[in-house]
Amino acid sequence: MRDWGIEQKWMSVLLPLLLLYNDPFFPLSFLVNSWFPGMLDDLFQSVFLCALLLFWLCVYHGIRVQGERKCLTFYFPKFFIVGLLWLACVTLGIWQT
Repeated sequence: MRDWGIEQKWMSVLLPLLLLYNDPFFPLSFLVNSWFPGMLDDLFQSVFLCALLLFWLCVYHGIRVQGERKCLTFYFPKFFIVGLLWLACVTLGIWQT
């Protein structure tokens, strides 16, 4: 894993999230008459889409920077912006469910 590029490291995160994006608990909505399966679906969709946005932000900014990526100056602003979007997506999705 030390020799992996930034894209390969991100794919190890995005591929499991893609499985969750496909709503693996969909049959649970037929078995349980509750808000919980819909909330899980909204949560998984917003996590995947925000992780995908974070991936593209880091890749494109990484192409521009070409240097060392310090956590505080490189990743923190992106996590903050995407975290706010994630919080809004989860809140609106759960509220709609």
